[in-house]
Amino acid sequence: DVLLTGNPSGGNEPQTTTVLENVAVIAAGQKLERNAAGEPQSTPVITLLVSPDDAQRLTLASSQGHIQLALRNPVDTKKEDLAAMKANGLYRNLNPTAAPPRPKSVRTNKVEAPPAPPGPYKVEVIRGNKVDETKFPDQTGAH
Repeated sequence: DVLLTGNPSGGNEPQTTTVLENVAVIAAGQKLERNAAGEPQSTPVITLLVSPDDAQRLTLASSQGHIQLALRNPVDTKKEDLAAMKANGLYRNLNPTAAPPRPKSVRTNKVEAPPAPPGPYKVEVIRGNKVDETKFPDQTGAH
């Protein structure tokens, strides 16, 4: 499913609505692009199988807010007619007039744990967007 989060009609309360349902993902991966500083960065890329009408809807949605994909259970293929979700719908049983309970102070005897033994030394080698990590034992040979 493709979800859109934004502020419709210039409102100040964000809403999320389902734009497309049961969309097939035909490819997922990453591509390298340069950021504003000219440094290469990995960008996720997902290719969806949609009709021309759905492609227009998806393009318009991307200009109206933040798009997110939700993975649906493959056996759940029924279409839902859901109302848009507003932020205050996420919080249930809130009583705005009730003050939060004050934390109780409890006195305990603090026991410090012994320091952890030194771990192995790590060396990271970065080639393009691939990172290889090699571990070496500490100088005493304990690891």
